[in-house]
Amino acid sequence: MTSTQLRKVLNDVSEKVTGDTLLAPSVAAFTNEWLDGIAARNAPATHERYKNAIKLFIAGLKDKAQKPITAITSRDVELFLNWRLSTGVAPRTAIVDMKILNGAFRRAEKYGILLKNPVAAVQLPKSVSSEREVFTNEDVEKLLAAAPSLEWQTLILLGYFIGARLGDCVQMKWDNVNPDDGTIVYHQKKTGKKVVVPMHYHIIEHLKFRSAFGTAGLLCPKLANKGSGGKHGLSEGFNRIVKKAGIDPMTVKGKGIRNFTRRSFHSLRHSFNSALANAGVTEEVRMKLTGHTSKDMNARYTHLQVATLKNAMTALPLFGSKSEAPK
Repeated sequence: MTSTQLRKVLNDVSEKVTGDTLLAPSVAAFTNEWLDGIAARNAPATHERYKNAIKLFIAGLKDKAQKPITAITSRDVELFLNWRLSTGVAPRTAIVDMKILNGAFRRAEKYGILLKNPVAAVQLPKSVSSEREVFTNEDVEKLLAAAPSLEWQTLILLGYFIGARLGDCVQMKWDNVNPDDGTIVYHQKKTGKKVVVPMHYHIIEHLKFRSAFGTAGLLCPKLANKGSGGKHGLSEGFNRIVKKAGIDPMTVKGKGIRNFTRRSFHSLRHSFNSALANAGVTEEVRMKLTGHTSKDMNARYTHLQVATLKNAMTALPLFGSKSEAPK
C-alpha cells in the first residue's frame, strides 16, 4: 500500500467516525489560496512580493510541491533559505522570503492542517541594513539645476518636499493636488495608506508654473511610462542627475551580489523625514507625513545632524552648582 492509498483509507475512517477529513491540500494549492487572500487584503506591490517568494519556494520543491503540505519539513525550508543565500541575495532579502513563508505555514497551523509550522525551527541569517545618505538643501538645489526636464524637477521636488516614494511620485496626478487647502493627498502604492501632506512653498510655486501648460492627467506623463529599473529606468536616470550635479552617489558593495547606492531617489524620502526631525517636528507628526506605521521604521529614516545632537547635549545638567557651560 502506497502512502497515498494509506492516507485515503485513514481519511475515509476519520470522516465516518468524526466527520472531519484528514486529507491536506498540496503545497502548491494551499499557497495559491493563501496568496489570493493576500491580494484581497493588501496593496498590489505587497501581493507581488509575496507571490515572487512563494513562486521561488514552489519551484525549488519540484515534484514535492504537489504533495500534501504536511509533507514539508524544516529541512525543506532550510534548503530553500540556503539556496537563496547562495544566489547572492542580501540576507535581508532572504529574511523577508522566510517571513512570507512563515505567514503561509502559520495559517496552515492555525487551521489545524499542520501540527507545527516547519519555518519556525529554521534559524535566520544575521542582517545589517545598508544605510541611506541624505541630501541637503544645497544638494537638492544642485539636483534641480542638473535635471534635464521640468518633469524631473517635479519628481525631485515631490521626493524632497512630499517624502513620497519614486513609484508614488511618478504616478502623481493633478487630481492629487488640492489648491484650496494647500495639500497633496495620495494613497501609497506599497501600503495602500492615505497620506495628506501640506504643500511646501517651492511645491506651490513649481506647480503654479506647471499649471500654465494644463492641469489634467499625470504630473509627469513622459516619465510615468518608464520603469524604475534597467539602464534607461528612472533610478538610473536619477543617478545620472546626481553625478551631473557633482554629488557623490556613494555607491558601495551591497550585502548581496549587487552594489548599493547610498544616495538614490529614495534618499529624498530619508531627507524629508530627517529635515523635519532636525527642525524639531515630533515623531508622531513625521509618521503621519511619511505614512510610516511603526516608530522603528520612522527611526530608520531619521538622520540627525551634528548640530541637532549637540543641542540635545545642552539638556544634560552640569556638575556642582554651575548653571551654564564655560564660555
